[in-house]
Amino acid sequence: MPKVKFLPQNVDCDAEPNTKILATANRNKVPIRFGCASCRCGTCGVLLTAGAPDLSKMRDDERALLKRMALPLDGTVRLACQARVGSTDVTVDLDFQNKYSPDDGDDADE
Repeated sequence: MPKVKFLPQNVDCDAEPNTKILATANRNKVPIRFGCASCRCGTCGVLLTAGAPDLSKMRDDERALLKRMALPLDGTVRLACQARVGSTDVTVDLDFQNKYSPDDGDDADE
């Protein structure tokens, strides 16, 4: 069973394949910032420091939201409400959540 390591807490959590990072954090009482949990607000963005290529493929709505927030689209930043664990371990840096705002890059006229 793959593990999700949450930093800076340094907590390893078992995760069934195809489980969302957000669900894994919540199930294991790892404090993670989130809002809508449905790819609308961008609050749950996380930095992946290992295992990113094995996560679920980024969908168009997640890509568009990350782009609007001016966050990287290379898979190193994902929305925890969308990214699903694959078959290998992944490391998630939650400190990243203190380094961006979901409103960054947002155009108020849109």
